[in-house]
Amino acid sequence: MDVKRKPSETVGSMLRRFSRLVQQSRFVPKVKAGKHFKKKASERQEKNRAIMREELRKLRRRLERLGKYDEDVFEEEKKKIKQKLDL
Repeated sequence: MDVKRKPSETVGSMLRRFSRLVQQSRFVPKVKAGKHFKKKASERQEKNRAIMREELRKLRRRLERLGKYDEDVFEEEKKKIKQKLDL
């Protein structure tokens, strides 16, 4: 990232501009996340997540079609699906 000082620009405003640029690029969280080793999920966990994701998509579509989509209703149904799938 390169920020050049504009004519008659103070150092403070240049630093603010640089900070804003860094925040918008989302560079810092990527670097912080890479700082520590993160163990990969097991194959079974990945499959369970995929199954749950598909079930939640189906649920969302079904509730939207019925016109009953609400966060509270969705969370209740989500709990039922988790119990049904034993996740």
